[in-house]
Amino acid sequence: MKCHYNFGDYDLPPKNVHMQHMPVALLLDLSGSMNVPDGRPIRNLNLAANKFIEEVARDPAASGLVDVAVIGFNDEATVIQGFRPVTEIQPLDLTAGGGTNLSAALELAVQKLRERCNYYANDVGIEIKMPYIILVTDGYGGDVTEIARVIKQRTDDKKMQLWVLAVEGYDEKTVAELTEGKRVFALQDSLSYDFTQFFQFMAASAKAVSQSAPGERIHIDNPLEQPDNNLIVPDLDDWLNN
Repeated sequence: MKCHYNFGDYDLPPKNVHMQHMPVALLLDLSGSMNVPDGRPIRNLNLAANKFIEEVARDPAASGLVDVAVIGFNDEATVIQGFRPVTEIQPLDLTAGGGTNLSAALELAVQKLRERCNYYANDVGIEIKMPYIILVTDGYGGDVTEIARVIKQRTDDKKMQLWVLAVEGYDEKTVAELTEGKRVFALQDSLSYDFTQFFQFMAASAKAVSQSAPGERIHIDNPLEQPDNNLIVPDLDDWLNN
């Protein structure tokens, strides 16, 4: 796994250790193509991801239950900020350049989730709510066969969920292999690079899941039915059936 760590890579302990917690890993594509055209994709990614953090942090209950890590990736995967309460995440000002090592990025995200969940269960003794990896990518991922197998197994075991926003230029085969067509969105207006609605939906989902009772059925408004919706579910059938 090709990765390195950053100044803010250390983890911080959770708040409210007597209550359930939900870890969320933001996995953000920082490859050079996210800088084209005119820096719009990476600029909008910073804006939307920061709004996600702010919205969850403003929620009186979720702010003490959701822990977030930020991982960026291009040729390498980098822990930008290790797991910490969402209120402790510093504003993002990410820059883009380089290639796209998606398999290393997902391996690192899964590793970080495992470490956080083990910490919850073994060191603190708190209940774990469904861990999320929220992936935004616009590139080719190389060979993701092995990490796709790991993600499928962990998803089937209800140990995590992978959510994907596939940005203009993404590789359909890679996304299909990673998601089996589940929990993946793209933009209707693909060249708007407006990630706002996706991250609003992710914030609503994280707030609901983190506060849910055992066995509770969670309802979140379908983002595809919202006014001025800019999200679609991409058709990956050709890749899934071949």
